[in-house]
Amino acid sequence: MTGELNPKFSFDTFVVGSGNELAATAAGAVAARPSGMYNPLYLYGGEGVGKTHLLMAVGLKASQSDPPRSIEYVTPDRMAEAFSAAASAGQADAFRHRLAEADVLLIDDAHLLDRRRDVQTELAKLIQQAQSSGRHLLLAGRCAPRDIDNFDSSLASLIDAGLVVEMGAPDYETRLGVLQGRASARATGLDESVLSVVAEFDITNTRELVSLLNRLIALDAVSESPLTPEGARSLLEGEALAIDASPRPSLITARHQASEDEFADFLSEVSVTVQQQVTAWEAELTEAIRRWGRKGIDTARLEGLLDQGTPIPVEAALEEFERDAERLVTLRKSVSEVDPVRADDPLFRDPDRVSEAQVLADTLAPQTESLPGPSPAWTFNNYIGSAVNRRTDEAMRGLEDQGSRNVIIVIGRTGVGKTHLLHATGNALTSALGSGVTCVSAREFRDMTAEAERDDRVSELRSLFQSSKALLIDDVQLLAGTESAQQELAGLVDTLLGEGKPLVLTSNAPPDELAGLSEQLMSRIRGADSFVLLSPDREFRSSMVQRMMGGVAAEADPELVDYLADRPADSVRAVTGLVQRVLDAADARAAPPSAGLARELIEGALPRARRSSAGLRTSGVVVSPAGALQSREKMIWNWPDPAERLVEELT
Repeated sequence: MTGELNPKFSFDTFVVGSGNELAATAAGAVAARPSGMYNPLYLYGGEGVGKTHLLMAVGLKASQSDPPRSIEYVTPDRMAEAFSAAASAGQADAFRHRLAEADVLLIDDAHLLDRRRDVQTELAKLIQQAQSSGRHLLLAGRCAPRDIDNFDSSLASLIDAGLVVEMGAPDYETRLGVLQGRASARATGLDESVLSVVAEFDITNTRELVSLLNRLIALDAVSESPLTPEGARSLLEGEALAIDASPRPSLITARHQASEDEFADFLSEVSVTVQQQVTAWEAELTEAIRRWGRKGIDTARLEGLLDQGTPIPVEAALEEFERDAERLVTLRKSVSEVDPVRADDPLFRDPDRVSEAQVLADTLAPQTESLPGPSPAWTFNNYIGSAVNRRTDEAMRGLEDQGSRNVIIVIGRTGVGKTHLLHATGNALTSALGSGVTCVSAREFRDMTAEAERDDRVSELRSLFQSSKALLIDDVQLLAGTESAQQELAGLVDTLLGEGKPLVLTSNAPPDELAGLSEQLMSRIRGADSFVLLSPDREFRSSMVQRMMGGVAAEADPELVDYLADRPADSVRAVTGLVQRVLDAADARAAPPSAGLARELIEGALPRARRSSAGLRTSGVVVSPAGALQSREKMIWNWPDPAERLVEELT
């Protein structure tokens, strides 16, 4: 997860100017005495002003002055990826402990926190731990903390409590110092007057400044005459990079005693030819260095090629490097699923040690842990919809295609089919997204949270849930009164929705009517996209009866289907219970289920144990086994047996 510190980015090679003097002073103070003032220290400014350079300079100096110190350098994206890998391997707590125990923690590209709400939560904890434990935390980003989109205000306050410093664009003196340092390190032989001309150009990005220097070095290397200030100015102005394009008198003395026009033509021709060569190989190497550097791969091999400063064929070298780098990425990913700490071994970042990395990877066996997914028994194939719930059904069926940036909550009374619909949605999401869709009941979520607290595995469990591709929780109202479980769910809502992952809940009442839920959780689900699942209508009841009857007979009795579909039922369970009673009675009599049997069973008043006897009581009409209708008033319901009565009752 952590990146290597570039030894070239030291305080000795950092050029101090008016735009970065305060930042350099603060960074130097932190490097000299970590855990002292300015905790945390936050540096911000445009691209290429030296933020990363200062960040790494602090780490290098702090490490050199006290080698046992642990230095960690991360970015938000790599931090999030590492947390996810650690959670999958059940080592989230160990990984979090590693960051918290770092003597100096360096976080680059902090502006990327805008899309990492989960990392923001962890960062707030790290800042508080660093301040209380004497450790130091430094951050660098392109804008101030409070200007980062979707940035937590409490986290911004923690950072503001330290020191926030803006780094301005390099002025002329700073640009000249950068050019002089680079030219001296490469022994170019360029005259100081040439460097002064380059420094005159108002370039705010030191990387672009160094790129210009590289081009001039390449031109000087292939030209028969020394590069002069005016020659450098002409070349740069020809690329539309000048700040002052007004004509100037020529200062060039050609060794060929050529005229100014002839030399201008010569310079233009050489410039175009060299520029095409230099731009091609430089751009190719620079792009590869940037791309692989972001993936945590050591690019020293490519940087060495770039530092040669002359056009060279790079295709073969790049192909070999990328083959080694891709192999390292694959190995590191497989190892991270087993042991995220070992995945951070320098072996998996050094393209010159691929064979060693392979040996280490081969010694580790995969061990993974996963959360419950949706039940395969409940899918949309066996889900019965109805007209009254068509909007809800369509919303759930289309969730895997549309996605959501809001919580979705399905509301309905017990037994109307919420659980079936939730698991069917989960199975559809699994088909669309692959494995990693989590589907649990609120009771399961509550029990898992309580168990994790008891075993001190809360961070691990949280990371597992955060790595889910979608989260579905049934009967969220059952979390009432469970403070820790509600707190965890509130955090998951922020994390998953921040990453655009679907989050679906079911409840027996609208959010505002749920009692016992914390305001923290209510604030996340109060504005949820709500869909109501109503009690089954006649269309649903008819479909349900036909399906259940079709399982025991070649063809369901239409009269029986109509009769049962007309019976009121406020839930799916009531419908299935009604049908099952008829099927059980038919089975007990070894007779096919019929409308007559259903009327006899459902409308009768005798205890269920005696309903196998002939002539059952109804609300007004009795259907005998023979099928004849008889008047209730003409029936003798219970004929007493005199032998069972007391003598006193007969006298």
